[in-house]
Amino acid sequence: MKKSFIVWMGIALMMTAGMSSCSSDDEEKATGYDYLYHVSYFDQDPNLNKQQGYWYDETFIGLTPQKEPPYYLVAIWDSEEGEKALNYIVGKKDGVILNRYDLEGGNRVLLVSNKYISCPYLYISSSYTTNNIIEGDYIRICNMIIVKMKEGKSAEPIATKYAHSLKPNIEETKLSKTVVFDCILNTSYEVLQLAEEINQRDDVEWAEPDMWIPFHTYSRTRH
Repeated sequence: MKKSFIVWMGIALMMTAGMSSCSSDDEEKATGYDYLYHVSYFDQDPNLNKQQGYWYDETFIGLTPQKEPPYYLVAIWDSEEGEKALNYIVGKKDGVILNRYDLEGGNRVLLVSNKYISCPYLYISSSYTTNNIIEGDYIRICNMIIVKMKEGKSAEPIATKYAHSLKPNIEETKLSKTVVFDCILNTSYEVLQLAEEINQRDDVEWAEPDMWIPFHTYSRTRH
């Protein structure tokens, strides 16, 4: 019995060590959680210390999320549940959301917030700075990825492989010989990571997230 107890204690210790090592990453930990709409609140962008950015030709444009509040977060929803979640978050009057500004498009807002917010019913983009951006301006990442295929290549393999994360935006696929995908993702970090992965494919000329971007910084317009 004693030997069996010692063995099980050893297994428990190994499991605890394994769980500790898995959770010891650089991600920011949530400081609050609301069960009604599964909203997580963070003091900073949980991916603040991870590399973020996009490729422009052969140059990687690094993007740095805001490090201090107030945070300027773009929230987008595509369902009634998402709109309800947003209205609930804004309407709590708990001092987290300072202002809400409706943006063109009807299903997107700019939130001025004391916390970074994550919610499964909303797409959230951080506001980013980069080396060549004027102070006070920010880049925001849309929940869309623009892909230019190499001559003679089809975008179908991309649509098939990433069907859980992308859906073709049929209305725009003929513009500039590019394919536009809507993202079924929740954060700008996820969109940036997926765009970079697609950009590395052999059948792709380039891939970028669609962005709200100041005119004086790098433009995503390709010739």
